[in-house]
Amino acid sequence: MQNSYKKTILNSVAISLLAVSGSVVQAQEVTDEIIVTARKKSETLQSVPLAITAFTAVDIQNAGINNVEDIALLTPGFTFAPLFGGGGSTPVIRGQSTTIGEPNVGFFVDGVYQSSRSIMDAMLGGNIERVEIAKGPQSALYGRNTFAGAVNFVTKKPGNEMSGQAEVTAGNGGHYEVRGNISGPIAEDSVYFQLGGLYSKRSGFFTNELTGGNLDERESTILTGALMFTPSENLEVVARVGFDATRDGDDPARFLVSNASLANPTPAPLPPAFQLFEGEIPSFRTGFAVTPGHNNRDNLILSLSAEYDLSNGYTLTSITGYNNLDVDNATDNDYEARSIRYTTQAIAQKEFSQELRVNSPTDKKLGWMAGVYYYDLDSTTDTVDTFVDGALGLATALAPSPLGGLLPAGIINNTNEQTESFAIFGSTNLDITDQLTATIEGRWTSEKKRAIAVDTNPLTLASATFDQEATFDNFVPRFTLDYQMNDSTLLYGSVSKAVKAGGFNVVTTAGAILDSERTYAPEKSWNYEVGLKTRISNNATLNLAAFKIDWNDQIVRALGQTFAVLNANAGQTSVQGFEAEMRARLADGLDFTGGFAYTDSSYDSYTFGAIAALGGNPVLDGNRLQYVSEITANASLQYSRPVSSNLNWKSRADFAYQSDQNIVQTDQAFSGDTTLINLRTGIEGDTWELLVWVDNLFEEDSAVTGVFIPNQASRFDTANSLVNPAIPVIGFQAFNALSWSRNPREWGVTARYKF
Repeated sequence: MQNSYKKTILNSVAISLLAVSGSVVQAQEVTDEIIVTARKKSETLQSVPLAITAFTAVDIQNAGINNVEDIALLTPGFTFAPLFGGGGSTPVIRGQSTTIGEPNVGFFVDGVYQSSRSIMDAMLGGNIERVEIAKGPQSALYGRNTFAGAVNFVTKKPGNEMSGQAEVTAGNGGHYEVRGNISGPIAEDSVYFQLGGLYSKRSGFFTNELTGGNLDERESTILTGALMFTPSENLEVVARVGFDATRDGDDPARFLVSNASLANPTPAPLPPAFQLFEGEIPSFRTGFAVTPGHNNRDNLILSLSAEYDLSNGYTLTSITGYNNLDVDNATDNDYEARSIRYTTQAIAQKEFSQELRVNSPTDKKLGWMAGVYYYDLDSTTDTVDTFVDGALGLATALAPSPLGGLLPAGIINNTNEQTESFAIFGSTNLDITDQLTATIEGRWTSEKKRAIAVDTNPLTLASATFDQEATFDNFVPRFTLDYQMNDSTLLYGSVSKAVKAGGFNVVTTAGAILDSERTYAPEKSWNYEVGLKTRISNNATLNLAAFKIDWNDQIVRALGQTFAVLNANAGQTSVQGFEAEMRARLADGLDFTGGFAYTDSSYDSYTFGAIAALGGNPVLDGNRLQYVSEITANASLQYSRPVSSNLNWKSRADFAYQSDQNIVQTDQAFSGDTTLINLRTGIEGDTWELLVWVDNLFEEDSAVTGVFIPNQASRFDTANSLVNPAIPVIGFQAFNALSWSRNPREWGVTARYKF
């Protein structure tokens, strides 16, 4: 049934693209070219030999894009799993998924790297000029953690004319939002400013049945500012500041009852128990009852960029960045009404980066760019994960017993992570002929990491310290050949290497770790891509890309020599697929945007011994990676027509489809196929707009995502059954599936005024 549905989607998208291709011939000319800076220089989207999806400020406003999750739904080949209040967010481009350590997709704001997964679910403020999603490894030019791609947010520069916008939104779920921005000159032709702000609050869509109050409250305040100085014709300096204060409640997440793999991973007298969930995970509407928690984040982003035009067309660019992130989370991690286990976590993180580069003139037969990069990270995480009340008493009673392992008392952990990285990078391009260009890019990086972790047993107060450092050096090249067939068609091919630095096994779930297992090495991949970018006519573009990825020394969960669960270079994966994107003006006032991607991402070689103890097959060869949709598709239609001399009626429909995604390596549990349709319609005048909108029109009921983690309530019940004769002895479950529910239909009204 699922394969039939996927074929239907594939056929529908193909027919739509063919229909659009055939209908654009007589339409009017498409709007201006989109300018992107993915290769650290300004180029038109259609002239870059690289697969890029770009959203302009107009696109973001028209589609009602609020965050990265919205961007992923409208980007073929990009999926996003918002785990654990954003702290475990997992972005996936071209099937290269990882939930371990640092992500495989790098996030940047105006070229400044943002390392934390926590900032990936931040709302977009009104100061965004453009979002660029560069697919495939960007290691040669961007460096850190762009193993599968890069997402670059480009903010608006202050303008020389006074302008601004104010916006108010009200909707269901107690949603209201106010945002605005203003820009203009301070000193004419030399100093300019930009200020922006956003406040958004939502009471939520789910009830905490323990308290009777709201479960999933959301609140964000974003402030932005920029000053631009042009003291001379050849120097531009921009200072930017952004501050995000987020105060969110709990996630709508519930544990599922296991239904597969009858096994007993613990000694008698415990009977066997189901160890896995098999099938599609549900999206619950009720049954959420937890001790209230919170997901709070304060993130300060500062940057200073300067661009100096040297003589004869050479340009010197400097980008200095500083980020200060504070995260305060609290979670009832038994996810039920009983007070069994609670976790608090505080993260204090500081990042500093400095990039300096020189670009040659762009109108020469031989062009080049060379730069240096420095990065420094200092992050401290304090975690308190313990049983509470009666559960703590039971854990204390069991502590001396061998069965105490069923109910570990938890852990108090303080971890300090330090990273210092230095890189030299560059590129050179040669016009072999008027149509054929060869480009070579490369980056040499030396990265030193240190981790200091102190674990304390909350029962005995016994503690242990881990302190280790390692240096990882690598060189990553990219080779590109592009052929401009004519003024409207570009063919290209590229070969690139990607490397993501290794790390440390600081804490394990069971067993001791040998000294030789404390550090895991970098993972590597070779990526091959061919693509075509073409204008079908003056009013339509079609971009196609096909790719193959060989991923080796993959960092995955594995069993060590003493049967400890740890991170190791024990995986090997192949990925192949293709992507298609189109923009077209079908008729006067009618615009179409669409995309489609097919991604085949599966393990070639991966054995996870711990699964055998759970009654499963530890050999995972051939299994699809987590959070990867085999098929993603999107389509948008926007229509605008005048209804009077100074009024326009504007309507838009957005469609997004993602096929099912595995939530566990065993390929047994998955979130279902997802189809979302959003509608917006309204009227606009010269300076104002009134808009009515509906998101998730047909109330898609698939789960957002899921993950397998220990169920502390289940463990408590198992241990309690052994010490309380009145309770029947039940089996022990090592893990349970945790499912995140999707919001129901959302609707609202937005009023916008601009000047």
